Amino acid sequence: MSLQVTIGTAPCSWGVWWPDGTPSGTPYNVFLDQAAEAGYKALELGPVGYLPTDIGQLRDELASRGLSICGGTACYDFLKAASFADVRADVDELCKRLLAFDVHYLMTMDGTAMSRETKAGLKEQQERTYRIFGEMGRYCRDTYGIEILMHPERCSLIETREELERLIDLDLCICFDNGHYAAANGGWQKGDRSALDFLEAHIDHIPYLHFKNVSGEVRKQELDGALAWDDPKMDDIMCDLEDGIIDYEAYRDLLDRLNFQGVGIIEQDCPHATTQEAFEKAKKNLVYLQKIHLIP
Repeated sequence: MSLQVTIGTAPCSWGVWWPDGTPSGTPYNVFLDQAAEAGYKALELGPVGYLPTDIGQLRDELASRGLSICGGTACYDFLKAASFADVRADVDELCKRLLAFDVHYLMTMDGTAMSRETKAGLKEQQERTYRIFGEMGRYCRDTYGIEILMHPERCSLIETREELERLIDLDLCICFDNGHYAAANGGWQKGDRSALDFLEAHIDHIPYLHFKNVSGEVRKQELDGALAWDDPKMDDIMCDLEDGIIDYEAYRDLLDRLNFQGVGIIEQDCPHATTQEAFEKAKKNLVYLQKIHLIP
């Protein structure tokens, strides 16, 4: 096989979405300890302020556990930003931290959550967001040699195939989260190919993957109208990698045929899991990808 994936994990796999460690409340040192114990060698930084921002301290914390960084995370309230200038200082600080570790990928998303009906009334803000991402991508590439990777997020300003393709038209690359993509664009039956089809069509703009899977049961309830987009049960739409609608053996074969040689983050959203439950899921998902030979 020609497939070569640099595998990693991220704080959100431990239920950490915000700098204070919520919703799970997992302390950063516990996350680092457990990520290393589970067998991971690389990390995405996660929300700025969760892991130490001091470069020396972060370097020591990682080195003591045999961990490295493969990407950064820049999630701002782009919906409220008037222009890229509103977030440039934060982006500069993060890019400089990434370069200290020789990291050249920075994942970003708009970070909002809304219904399709609400989004339909935000056309002006959406157009402004496209302009901000385009400027951010050019700035980071020219100034730091860092590639901005737009992350699709279900129930956000940028979630559909057409919306992502507009970013590609701006010469931006994608952090392709197959779970969020399938949960926004796919069906509910096992073997759904929505994520695979997008990956195959746009592999030239996809150097970085987020591995997730989607519960067919929850997705079917949503498509049938039994669950609103913001129903608390929708928090369970992401499931263990071997259990959902995406066929990971077919995904592996496609990545191999496309000669993918990039980063893959095992990143399961589990906001209600305890720290120990998240740890067990992180181990299980890694072992599964090893079992099907997607990774060594």
